[in-house]
Amino acid sequence: MNRFIWAMVVAAVVLAGLLGVAGCLQVQAPKEINVGTGRGHEPIDTSRVPPTQSHEEARQKLAEAYDRISYLEGKVRGLEKDKRELKSDLEECKDKMKRQRKNDD
Repeated sequence: MNRFIWAMVVAAVVLAGLLGVAGCLQVQAPKEINVGTGRGHEPIDTSRVPPTQSHEEARQKLAEAYDRISYLEGKVRGLEKDKRELKSDLEECKDKMKRQRKNDD
């Protein structure tokens, strides 16, 4: 009896593997993932997670996402630098305008 059960488990695993290789089995992300602990859980929208056919394809998509994140973080750093420079220029212009008004009085 134990051999029969063992054979059925092995057959099920082999069948699942064959279906996965053939592309008949597809794993999708859950609709919602809760991150954090305690009372406040932050829901994460997984609706834009692309479906993948294999683990390798999922790794490739993840690598592309991380590359995109790195690129966007660089853009944010550049924009924050521009913001600081513009804020400094604005303060300089305000000071210049105040000095000009004092001189005009």
